Amino acid sequence: MFKLALNAGHGKHTQGKRCMKSLDKTETREWALNSRICEKIESLLQEYSGYELMRLDDKSGESDIPLRQRTNTANGFGADFYLSIHHNAGIKGGIGGGIETYVYTAALKESLEWQSDLYKTLLEKTGLKGNRSNGRRKANLHECRESKMPCVLIECGYMDSKTDVPIILSDDFAAKVAEACVEVIVKKAALKKKANSVSYENKIYFWQKAAIKDGFKFSKYGADGKWGSECEKVAQKAVCKKRLTYKYKNLTKLVQEAVGVTADGKFGLKTKTAVMAFQIKNKLLADGIVGLESWKKILGVK
Repeated sequence: MFKLALNAGHGKHTQGKRCMKSLDKTETREWALNSRICEKIESLLQEYSGYELMRLDDKSGESDIPLRQRTNTANGFGADFYLSIHHNAGIKGGIGGGIETYVYTAALKESLEWQSDLYKTLLEKTGLKGNRSNGRRKANLHECRESKMPCVLIECGYMDSKTDVPIILSDDFAAKVAEACVEVIVKKAALKKKANSVSYENKIYFWQKAAIKDGFKFSKYGADGKWGSECEKVAQKAVCKKRLTYKYKNLTKLVQEAVGVTADGKFGLKTKTAVMAFQIKNKLLADGIVGLESWKKILGVK
């Protein structure tokens, strides 16, 4: 059984770890970018068997788990590989950037092989090479140094780069990074695809899973990735709109990903405006409320 230790760097409230305000008015936190990629990695891996996965960060983002605790947890878990997801800074509003991968200064052959495969696949999927990126680097980083297994830390672009910020904020980029990581993990760990596994691209399946997390039930068929009368009934009730309390947080995140805003689960004015633009584009009533017809367009069903 292959054991993967997966880490979204930092926490929501870690000082300074955010996108530059002049480039991103919401100052998206690094943890949100890191965690989104980790969640996509977890989702993609659900199609496979033969592995165990442990998240080392606080999945709520409320607490920034100390690095020593993270590496101790990975070592105690007996992980076969440690993957840490981060985003970089240091350009201070300039141009350029790119993806970088890090291993320990005295990294062994296996870590170097993981690094090489990951960097190559990340560039193939995202194209984010940049002009500041050294690609494959060695550094005396705690996670890379103190983990007892091969470890690679990925810096997925720069949060203060005019070039990188619009790219790294997009859900499409996060999906491509996750796809690259999973492609390498599946190959190197020799994971087997589950029979009748649901494709990551099946939007209906992930909508069903998000609805279930938000308290809805698909009693007859469960989350089967197929649109039917049960889905219609849920979609009529699962209305996402601006509210004081965000009742359907997971569904709201799916809406935000579909309309291209930060997926924080809070349906505010920015999300409503983006939903209205989406509705206009798709010739729907532009009321900023995601109901049955808007869900159908988002999920690509008739």
